[in-house]
Amino acid sequence: MAQISTYPVLTPQLGDKVLGSNVYDSAGNIVTGNPTCQFNFTDIKTLVDQQFTQQFTSSSNDSGVAGIPASQGPSSTNTVHQIIFGQANSTSLNVTIGADGKVTWLKSGTYYVTQEYFLGGTQNNTLFTIFRTYDGTNQVGPTTGEAYKVQESTDRTRVVITQMVNITAAQTGTYHVYQMVRDASGSNDGTLFQKQNNNSWTTIPNAQITISKLI
Repeated sequence: MAQISTYPVLTPQLGDKVLGSNVYDSAGNIVTGNPTCQFNFTDIKTLVDQQFTQQFTSSSNDSGVAGIPASQGPSSTNTVHQIIFGQANSTSLNVTIGADGKVTWLKSGTYYVTQEYFLGGTQNNTLFTIFRTYDGTNQVGPTTGEAYKVQESTDRTRVVITQMVNITAAQTGTYHVYQMVRDASGSNDGTLFQKQNNNSWTTIPNAQITISKLI
């Protein structure tokens, strides 16, 4: 077989093919041996053209709506609190969220999840609040910590957590929940608060989640 560099150079067409290694199957599982295979340029273009498309944003800024708390957090140190983001949302065919904050994955794919929190506590207390994603059995991804010295009781700090999630075909129908804990390294303090504004703008939510899918 001649060296690749000796073959003619042509302008590729969408019907052409290239050689490559199959590392993952369509379900996201690792393929043993990485066998050599052909890829259509048409399929490569479809893959490259994908963009993250927002599925929904859910937030706790609906003041006065039943079930949406103006503030939320653990009841004591080292007690897990499951975060509520707002009303249930099932407008997406790919992923939904319940009023209890449970996210259910309906279709396989790559998702981008952004969590935003508005954290506060008692004046002069030092908070150490930790956050994680949980699938009902195991933690998903790393623990995120926020250490915060509260200067005034009305002070708030914004916590943003981003996460890329790959859902395989075998994982469709599973769920994630988002949890927070007051770690014993800090005070028994640390709560998510809504913030009212002195104008007509909507309330700043104590918790918000935005989920996008690579499509």
